[in-house]
Amino acid sequence: MQKELMSPEFPFRDTGLAIRMGMTVGELIREEQDLFGMSVVMAAWIDAMAGAGQILTSQIVYDLLSRAGQFKFDSVGEHTLKGVAEAQKLYEINWRQE
Repeated sequence: MQKELMSPEFPFRDTGLAIRMGMTVGELIREEQDLFGMSVVMAAWIDAMAGAGQILTSQIVYDLLSRAGQFKFDSVGEHTLKGVAEAQKLYEINWRQE
């Protein structure tokens, strides 16, 4: 998605549109159209920490994806996330250098 936004073919490329993303993996509670649970809380706070054009992931996403060797990651250190007891190691997917 990030690469598509930077593509010369993307019609709104010069508008300054940028997307940030935060990802984790975990159990969800679904009630009709809503999702709840610790993984939803963590993803929201990880997303809030990301800057424009940045993709941040939790340790578990890093562990799962780094094994495949398809993505390059940079550690962004440990961060305290509201509502999460322990500090979390976060990683940036370095999509610009893939």
